Amino acid sequence: MSTSDEGYVHTEVPTSLKQLSRLVVRGFYSIEDSLIIDMLVRNPCMKEDDICELLKFERKMLRARISTLKNDKIIQTRLRMETGLDGKAQKVNYYFINYQTFVNIVKYKLDVMRKRMEMEERDATSRSSFKCPRCLKTFTDLEVRLSFHYFKRVLLSSCSK
Repeated sequence: MSTSDEGYVHTEVPTSLKQLSRLVVRGFYSIEDSLIIDMLVRNPCMKEDDICELLKFERKMLRARISTLKNDKIIQTRLRMETGLDGKAQKVNYYFINYQTFVNIVKYKLDVMRKRMEMEERDATSRSSFKCPRCLKTFTDLEVRLSFHYFKRVLLSSCSK
């Protein structure tokens, strides 16, 4: 693609993004969720009825699973008015994966996980590390330093008298 193709719209999703979406959902969501994502990876945009029919899910269960995925911004919805078989207008939900949003969500969640791990590591290193053999009370490094200085002052003041 040259620099003159600024208006270029990507119509094909890279295989690596498809694989990432499948792996993330398989790792952190239910089997039903991963089946829905598999369908949306194969078919970029699908009707709710088609997903129900292909996966043999009850509509109520499908909507519950889709609600979870939508809340986490893994999939998105487009509502369209269509004419049904009876000639009446009806609302139809279409579902798709917005891969740009998906990548941003994954980056955000990885950053949150990294921060949480760093915080847990920091907390683990600053935990009480000294224990009194008499009363079994535990003390942090700072508490030991402060009490040591306090006892040192008490001893020095008592010795000088």
